[in-house]
Amino acid sequence: MMKLLQLSFLCSLLLSVNSLIIQAQTDDFDDGNDDGWSRLNTLGEVGVPATWGFPNNNSYSITMAGHGIEELGQPRAGSFREDATYSDFYIAVDIIFDSTIDQNMGILARVSEIGLGTLDGYAAVYNPRDADPGGKLYISNINDEAGTTIGEAVPEEALGENLRIVFRGKGPELTLELYSQDDLLNPVAVAEAFDESHESGIAGVFSVSDGVTVPIDVTFDNYVAAEEEPYRFEMIGATIEGDEMTIEFYSKPGLIYSIESSNDLTLWEEIDDGIEGALGDRTSFTVDYEKGVSKFFRFNALGEN
Repeated sequence: MMKLLQLSFLCSLLLSVNSLIIQAQTDDFDDGNDDGWSRLNTLGEVGVPATWGFPNNNSYSITMAGHGIEELGQPRAGSFREDATYSDFYIAVDIIFDSTIDQNMGILARVSEIGLGTLDGYAAVYNPRDADPGGKLYISNINDEAGTTIGEAVPEEALGENLRIVFRGKGPELTLELYSQDDLLNPVAVAEAFDESHESGIAGVFSVSDGVTVPIDVTFDNYVAAEEEPYRFEMIGATIEGDEMTIEFYSKPGLIYSIESSNDLTLWEEIDDGIEGALGDRTSFTVDYEKGVSKFFRFNALGEN
């Protein structure tokens, strides 16, 4: 994975990291299909249709019109990845939606007994209309398609219509985080719960409206599911003091990083091959700085110490 940051003081940083992402299920839908997914419309057997689509051939939409039949319950549909079962889990997905629709959208985890009136598992839910100014987060314990709220949180600010949901489970400890696309490092709201009802199951995405006459219409993107959070490099920035520049990046404790520099992206000189990821999630290194001179830096994660 390679990142390029052009700094305003004309010094460029070229940074690369060897692949250290743990085995995970991922889908950015850039292939314009949902191969590997199983679509679920529990109301299909009673004649209520749902639609799955691929806006711009790079994302995944799920829609259903309001049907108005109280006996059937709210419009609801989803998609699951049945090729992996998780006990502990990390699941993340971007959601794009119309904030005027009163719908509960997000992630399902540890799911089993899929079907009309039988589905069990946990739901990580965002509803943009349940509270002002920024909607509301819920963690729900689902039994036979009936959900009970076991954790909730309210964002303190108005939000856009393109957010990221992250759902984590470690044993009975469940955490739901909501992020704005403007800042994918600091959540705008966090809900937590402790529950032992469901030990393992499959995962997926879904939406449920808040009324039988209310539709669902949500688009998902950049789905990731794994037993633990994949490690991915994120650049923080650089600061200059005199003739020194300090570069800071998000790192993983215990990993060893090497750093090289180049003036032309062809010849590289090693600066250090023993920088250890600091405790926490940030590591920095300092190099010489010369004003007005373009220089490139790249670093590699070499493995654990």
